[in-house]
Amino acid sequence: MSDPAIDESQDELRAAGMSEASIEGLTAFTRRFQTGLSAAQASAEGPDKFIEEYTADVQKFRDSMPEKDRAIYNDYLKKNGL
Repeated sequence: MSDPAIDESQDELRAAGMSEASIEGLTAFTRRFQTGLSAAQASAEGPDKFIEEYTADVQKFRDSMPEKDRAIYNDYLKKNGL
């Protein structure tokens, strides 16, 4: 199932020159957040543990991205106020 917001983000990152591997990885994290947060809210631990683990995993992924992709992503975050 396609998500227009994700498709738009992917198109913007692709147009900026980001590698497909980084785009796919970031998309996977977006989808993980969408499904994982609601499940975490229903768990005994609540969303805090999910957010903590998710944030650490995203940071590891960002650190592993090629330098050019990191620069593109940082520009994307700034442009979108994130």
